[in-house]
Amino acid sequence: MAFGAPVAIAVGAGFKREIASLTEMQNFLKEWPIAARGESYQIARRACEAARGGQMDLGDVRRAFLVFARQAGIVWTGADPVTMLREAKIRRVKARESQARH
Repeated sequence: MAFGAPVAIAVGAGFKREIASLTEMQNFLKEWPIAARGESYQIARRACEAARGGQMDLGDVRRAFLVFARQAGIVWTGADPVTMLREAKIRRVKARESQARH
């Protein structure tokens, strides 16, 4: 059962994984750390089960997984974390220099 469009998530520093099917989503959720399984995780897991039973549309399952991914902070942004940290450091230095001049 493939989704119309995969859900891109960040796994590790700068690595992307695309979840393109119900099976991939269920496998990913099974691997999610038990200590981090909150309400949005449970909703996404139950949505997968409902879709397997023909009780839920795949689009709704995908949306439930997106909510989980956003709350978990794993939605792929496409930004390289090293570059983002470097740019943040440059902004902090410039802000300090600007404050020192005033």
